[in-house]
Amino acid sequence: MGFRYRKSIRLGGGFRINISGSGIGYSWGVPGYRITKTANGKIRQTASIPGTGLSYSTEESLHKSARRNTAKESPYIDTEVIQSVDRENYKDSDFKALMKKIRRTRFLNKASLIIGSIGLLAFIVLHTPQRLFLTIFSFAVFFYVHYVAPVKLEYDFTDEQRAAYEEWYTAWRKLFACDTVYYVPETYTNSNAREHGGAEKTISEEKVLGMPNLPYYLRTNVPVFSVALNQRESFYIFPDKIFYIHNKNISAYDIAEVSFEVDSTNYVTDEAHLPADSKVVGNTWLNVNSDGSPDRRYKHNMPCLICEFGKLRISSDTGLDVLFLLSNADNVEQFKSILPPIKKTPAIIKMVRDF
Repeated sequence: MGFRYRKSIRLGGGFRINISGSGIGYSWGVPGYRITKTANGKIRQTASIPGTGLSYSTEESLHKSARRNTAKESPYIDTEVIQSVDRENYKDSDFKALMKKIRRTRFLNKASLIIGSIGLLAFIVLHTPQRLFLTIFSFAVFFYVHYVAPVKLEYDFTDEQRAAYEEWYTAWRKLFACDTVYYVPETYTNSNAREHGGAEKTISEEKVLGMPNLPYYLRTNVPVFSVALNQRESFYIFPDKIFYIHNKNISAYDIAEVSFEVDSTNYVTDEAHLPADSKVVGNTWLNVNSDGSPDRRYKHNMPCLICEFGKLRISSDTGLDVLFLLSNADNVEQFKSILPPIKKTPAIIKMVRDF
């Protein structure tokens, strides 16, 4: 099994430009539904249930004659949407209290900015001291929100627990210290692997953007691993919970109910896009025969490389679902070897809650 290169550029408002070996297409959608015009001139509609991996796709040509042959000509026979769901409900009382305080802090921040801006504008236009006082008060609230009101998550470790958590944190840093880390929001099952370099699946991937700082409304006394999936999505791994931020909405998950699936997979690419730390395990062609030889029917057929990548999927029954592909398979294997004992660590951590 392997993957073939496919690039997706998000433009905002649900719009994307999709670049693949077949050409350029574009799509628009919202969580649960997406309509795509493929590079081959077809229209694909995908309905899904976010967070479950369940989806249904239909595809048709722009012309009636092509619509009759859609099922035979479609490059993909299935689409899996991998998307976390913004969480609203929490059964645990501590989580409810935590999220309530976070929402209150964020509301005060937004209100102070709006009222302060209106007051400042009114002072400039009307020249009334009362409006200036309102602005000063609003900015005082703003500084209170950022420097006094943030939710404090403090952890009281024994020496053994601290050593275990430091190993856990260091393992995450090393895992993502790869030349290339992809966030994968969608995978497509190819109808004919021989037309995709022998890969059974094609992916829509985005390069992660690094480690963002904690949001202003959270404070802690331990190092926290974080990843920005793109401009709108990021997640933060604490000793006992994971925070997921999507379009400024924040969700929290108990780490004891989160699963970490780690494996290796083959990734098909060309030499120009080969990550520096990837292990090449074979060679193929973009259009390949079953015996591995190039398909001579394609004039612009090109050689490709088969690389060994690591695959990490983080998910929970409460809506968290994130898939990564990492170019250094050795780092992934080392992370996999320490995952079982570390996974049990959060259950013995004593947390001092200040909310």
